[in-house]
Amino acid sequence: MTAGGPDRASTLPPPASKLTGSATREPMMRVFAGTPDSASAARLMAHQLLGDDDPAAETVTLLVSELVTNAIVHSQSGGPGGTVTVTLCALSAGVLVQVRDDGGPSEPCLATTRTDGAEHGYGLLLVDALADSWGTISSPDSRVTWCRVSRSPWACR
Repeated sequence: MTAGGPDRASTLPPPASKLTGSATREPMMRVFAGTPDSASAARLMAHQLLGDDDPAAETVTLLVSELVTNAIVHSQSGGPGGTVTVTLCALSAGVLVQVRDDGGPSEPCLATTRTDGAEHGYGLLLVDALADSWGTISSPDSRVTWCRVSRSPWACR
């Protein structure tokens, strides 16, 4: 204790790495430039929210990276002045990931399975395979692609 009141550090929430996998954290929202390095920044954001011990951490980190990359490559967000907004909401049952982009000429859709050895084109296939649910909401000037990832290691799709 310090003079005049409790030690401020004792009133702060513990870092994500000290929380159990079922803990609820405040939602996080960040706006990133529509550049390729934003996928890395979004992965760091997911790690900051979930820490190392959350059962959904690896899956959320992968999927947020894929969704941000898709937003930059397939929407106006990748153009000059474009942005991508990432919102992560960790609840006891799962983690909601929302990626808002600046819209584009087409809707996100699942690609067919590739046989040509290409290293791209798998983003939404990963989201579809690993998320409990996902979808997209569009307006004339923006689009939100979202997914929900269970925190239970025994969750079945």
